[in-house]
Amino acid sequence: MNVLIVDDDKLARKGLIAVIDWERYGLCVVGDVQNGKKALEFLENHPVDLVFTDIDMPEMNGLELMKICKENYPETDFVIFSVYEDFSFARQALRLGALDYISKIEFDSEECDAILKKIVEKYQNKRREKAERNLRTEEDWEGENVRKLEEEFKSGRWIFDENELEKMSEQLSELPLRYAERILVSSFNHLQLSERDKIPAFETMPELLNWIHSWLQNQYLNNSSKTDDISLCIRAVQYIQEHVTESVRAEVAADAVGMSRGYFSTKFREVTGETFHNCVIRYKMKTAAQEIRKGEKSMTEIALELGYDNFYYFSKLFRKEYGCTPGEF
Repeated sequence: MNVLIVDDDKLARKGLIAVIDWERYGLCVVGDVQNGKKALEFLENHPVDLVFTDIDMPEMNGLELMKICKENYPETDFVIFSVYEDFSFARQALRLGALDYISKIEFDSEECDAILKKIVEKYQNKRREKAERNLRTEEDWEGENVRKLEEEFKSGRWIFDENELEKMSEQLSELPLRYAERILVSSFNHLQLSERDKIPAFETMPELLNWIHSWLQNQYLNNSSKTDDISLCIRAVQYIQEHVTESVRAEVAADAVGMSRGYFSTKFREVTGETFHNCVIRYKMKTAAQEIRKGEKSMTEIALELGYDNFYYFSKLFRKEYGCTPGEF
């Protein structure tokens, strides 16, 4: 642990450095300065784990230094080392998070060992507790978000929807690497890759995901039997994209891909995880969002082009998809 000594009494600083076998306690004094202001200047350029500081110093005292560091350097811990024996100072220091409050008057060679052991133990306990809290936070995050993202990947919906692919790619890229790797491994470890299909090295997560996306689509489109339905649903989604400005109906899409209406509706929902009607709306709203971003047409024009002559209904659908009205987008 790196230690900084802060005291306006130079002799006290040098004496403290000399009298203690810092290395014995796993400590290393990396600097000594005469007041809080100089301490802040030092902290800007040097990593410090533990600060031994006096209270009464010119320009900036020890308590003021602690208040600023609590905000700007929360990882740095403090030990107050002062001639002050007033309990009010000790109380303020401990309230600001000091590990200990030591009187210079009582600090002698006989008590040095016990005091420093206690300080180091407090420091280590504090760090261990923080690590455990961080671990619990990560586990909570993993439980609520990573598993949910895993399920979305395993559902395969993103295979049939470029918009979903883009969203999944962004979510993966934002994750810590260990979580992203876990999701990919658990979601795709069932893939039977030939030597020709071995996954090449990629520099970014989106590149890897795009490769997997293309590979899966080719597998689904090239295989027969149970994957025929999947390939037909992919074609149905492509049909929606190509006719998004029209009144796209399930029976027309079913005819276009060569399936009966009833069978088509059941299989489409089974494969994509949503109804054909909802899929059409989602693509229409996606197109609306793209047109709004361009800023070349009015909201009414966009709604009419997508087949909505009732702007209130169009706005309601848009809000449901994006969480805001077209005007707020």
